[in-house]
Amino acid sequence: MTTDYETQSKEELISKIESLTRLNQELLDTYQKAERMEFGWTGNLGQWFWDVPANDVTFNPLKAEALGYMPEDLPEKVPFQFFTEKLHPDDYEEVMQQMRDHLAGKIPVWEVKYRIQAKDGSWKVYHDRGRVTQRNDEGKPLFLTGIVFDVTENEHERMELKAQNENLLSQVKVDPVTSLYSRTALLMELAKQTSKAKKQEQTLSLLILSLDKYAQYEEKLGIVTAEEIIKETGRVVQNVIQDNHVAGRYREAVFYILMEDTSEKEAYEVAEAIRESVSTTLFAVPRAITIITGISVYSPEETISELVQNASQKLVAAQRHGGNRTIV
Repeated sequence: MTTDYETQSKEELISKIESLTRLNQELLDTYQKAERMEFGWTGNLGQWFWDVPANDVTFNPLKAEALGYMPEDLPEKVPFQFFTEKLHPDDYEEVMQQMRDHLAGKIPVWEVKYRIQAKDGSWKVYHDRGRVTQRNDEGKPLFLTGIVFDVTENEHERMELKAQNENLLSQVKVDPVTSLYSRTALLMELAKQTSKAKKQEQTLSLLILSLDKYAQYEEKLGIVTAEEIIKETGRVVQNVIQDNHVAGRYREAVFYILMEDTSEKEAYEVAEAIRESVSTTLFAVPRAITIITGISVYSPEETISELVQNASQKLVAAQRHGGNRTIV
């Protein structure tokens, strides 16, 4: 039989529990409001707490609201899977592995950036960080505390900036007239290939070719027509070398061709193929177009300037001998 005293004690206990529940709810509401005011502008969606044995996640409503879920859309008890099942397929395994490693104590903190699908089907980008704050005597995790940020806008801005940088880099790398390497990119490639040739003891051939009498074309035909000749010459060069070598316009009608692991004889054959192709190409001008080429093979004892100077001297010699020729 239950005594009046026991009944009163139960009622007092229930009353205290209800009172503590109301107080906890009030404190939680107050804390969440403070988070909104203090952190909302930084993308902070507040803290989250995961009771592992109960698989119960407590979190600031901002985390779900950012995904389009209102309190009435959420189950009474929100499990960990409520969020993980919305991860992007390409991010899922990495995120889960990070969590598994942290729960096992292999890494001190769980920190990941992932894409998560909103209610409307769009994708948000969250940056999540948390750690185990309680473990049992056997070391198994009991409780995790973390904080999450919505970095979607920052990620979009980062991707736009990356695209702009890649576009700018492409513009710097490509010569606007010939679509070959630009002068800047050509010199960078020359430095890289000479260094590689020296370290790996490989041959490197440099071809410097120039249009015969280009100054006369520019003077008599005009800059626009002269540039069309340069453009067409660039096409011929690319057609001959394909993707086997690097070619670029150094200045005006002067081209450099870098040929890795290529002997002097092989370089000469390529130069002659270009020269013959140019001489048989029908340019949009009433005259035959020819080129001169100087070839130099890199020696580990010489500098880049000496390599270029050697090829340039042979280019001048080809010009003195009447043009339309290759000198090695």
